[in-house]
Amino acid sequence: MSGSSIKLLIVDDDEDDTYLIVDALQQVSRTRYAITTASSPLKAMAELGKQSFDVIFSDYRLGALTGVDFIRSVRAAQIETPIILLTGISDHVIDNAALEAGSSDFISKTGLTSDVLDRSIRYALAHADRQRMLQTILKNTQTGIVVLEEDGRISLSNGQFQAMARAAFDNADDAAASLIAVSMSANTQDLAVGSLILEPHITALQDGKSILALNDVTQRVNVLREREQAEERIRNIAMQDVLTSLPNRMAFENQLDQCLQEAKDSGNSVAVLLFDFNRFKDVNDLFGHAAGDYLLKCAAETLRSILSEGEYCARLGGDEFVLIQTNCTSESALDLAKRTSQSLSLILDWEGKTIEASVTIGVSVYPQQGRTRQELLRNADLAMYRGKAAKDSSICVFDAGMDQFIRDRRALAHDLRYAIQSGELSLDMQPQFHVHSTELVGCEALLRWESPTRGRVSPAVFIPIAEENGLIFDIDLWVLARSCKLLAEQSWIPRMAVNISAKAICQPQIIAEIRAAVLNSGISPARLELEVTETALVQDLNRALHNLRQIKAMGISVAMDDFGTGYSSLSLLSSFPFDRIKIDGSFIQLTGGNERANELFKAVVGLGTALRVPVLVEGVETEDQFHFARAAGCEEMQGFYAARPIPEAQLNGLVTSFDFARIESMQANQGLREKLAGTFLAPAIATAV
Repeated sequence: MSGSSIKLLIVDDDEDDTYLIVDALQQVSRTRYAITTASSPLKAMAELGKQSFDVIFSDYRLGALTGVDFIRSVRAAQIETPIILLTGISDHVIDNAALEAGSSDFISKTGLTSDVLDRSIRYALAHADRQRMLQTILKNTQTGIVVLEEDGRISLSNGQFQAMARAAFDNADDAAASLIAVSMSANTQDLAVGSLILEPHITALQDGKSILALNDVTQRVNVLREREQAEERIRNIAMQDVLTSLPNRMAFENQLDQCLQEAKDSGNSVAVLLFDFNRFKDVNDLFGHAAGDYLLKCAAETLRSILSEGEYCARLGGDEFVLIQTNCTSESALDLAKRTSQSLSLILDWEGKTIEASVTIGVSVYPQQGRTRQELLRNADLAMYRGKAAKDSSICVFDAGMDQFIRDRRALAHDLRYAIQSGELSLDMQPQFHVHSTELVGCEALLRWESPTRGRVSPAVFIPIAEENGLIFDIDLWVLARSCKLLAEQSWIPRMAVNISAKAICQPQIIAEIRAAVLNSGISPARLELEVTETALVQDLNRALHNLRQIKAMGISVAMDDFGTGYSSLSLLSSFPFDRIKIDGSFIQLTGGNERANELFKAVVGLGTALRVPVLVEGVETEDQFHFARAAGCEEMQGFYAARPIPEAQLNGLVTSFDFARIESMQANQGLREKLAGTFLAPAIATAV
């Protein structure tokens, strides 16, 4: 109040007392008081209706009324001005009644001095400031607050508490009391009341009072429930093969690990039978992928029908299946293999054409032929390929002589190590396009190995060997450096997507290697995109996320590759802001006539859309797949429908006559359009050029 007067209203029906109070206040030199007097409560209320005051003095005896009655009238009129009660006698009952009615202070008339009055006014003003601050806090907090007396009566509550009570008990008259009762007796962290979920906190005060604070966590709990349900749906998807509805690789690994632990504890044996279809590629090539899918679904149905207790089957991927038999003997494992081989010697009718199918089965048994999941699978795999090589045996049990196969793999690893150093590796560029504008948005770097002795070696062959022998990190670094160099040479490429292995993304030195590749090539980091798989993140989540955040900080984008083929966890997606989600090509290949696959594809795309992350679909091969992916919400695509991979040696010849970033006119690029239609770009895209 510095620089202005403090406005006082004195309510007293005794003129002498009023004179004494005014005289005492006028003796206060450090404060100016603007004083208004009223000889009755009625006149005082009239003054309060005309103007506001900073402090009110009220005598306790006001004719037929008391000062406590006057205080209640003032508070009932929603006037919060501090009121100081003046009493001729000191009475504990009067004092308590005044405080409960809303008095800020009370002073005995026998002790009225200028200092006492000035101190009381300043105390009342300070108390009013604190009360206003308290009311502001109570009004603006999201927490419902109620202060309870020792006997349970409410001495203070805010609007949020009253609103919670009405919502919880459907506007019942005793809603507040009911909410207090259930909150005070709650023995859980979250309290479900009506449609609300509240989090109660009770604080006991020394004077017997208590404070009840209620936080409305309804929305948070509902979000968590939805997330858990979504996690469960994703988990079910992740554990089931889409095409056959059999358990997939992840489910199989969990099952086998459990069976091996039980066998270890009980001393029993476990058989692993691995098989795939002979000449399955021929089925796809001759009759189409739909025929191959039909064969696999028929096989799944057959497998379900022949399984007995203690037997388990799963599809690992492609045409590869696996069986587990618990508590087995050599005879029972062989019997299962024979049942499987005979049942899957199929003759199917497909659109008037006959499909003949058979399988080759490799068998390994715990503990004689392997003590871990990896050993049993590897040895069953060796036995299966030995059986295929024999050509006259559909069943082959692992033996130690099959280690020659391992020696062959070691020889391949040796050649691969030399290939990294001698320039036998190269990159193909797989163009990526926007699904609406068909504008080139980037390229994915595809690794190729042309061996002088082995010819072209498929990545599906040498990448697993590189991972087994620790060469994958060297390959990652080579691909990274080569990709950055090509980006520097080919300015028309908007961005380059480079795959990073699970091993590399978890290495501490990968950050320095990436930074060096970008700096040495001189490219903008924004033109580089690193692709990591879900499996890579799950293996060492904390290390992977730490490295990915540093990569993002450089300005390099990060994409989740092969989304949907691993454990697609919402918590994983929420842990890191991916710039792009790449849906594995197997998803789009299953769409069309498979309604379940259609809905699953839409659901996976919808997950990316909900997270506001662009979705790129791989493996688009047909016009129907292209339109389906676009309608489902995919923003970008790659695949043979749009463009075939371009060998790096042909990039310069392409860009000298064609600028992907600027197309002057269709006529100006007519010759090139024809060239592209016959080489790299599919007719649909080439025509758009």
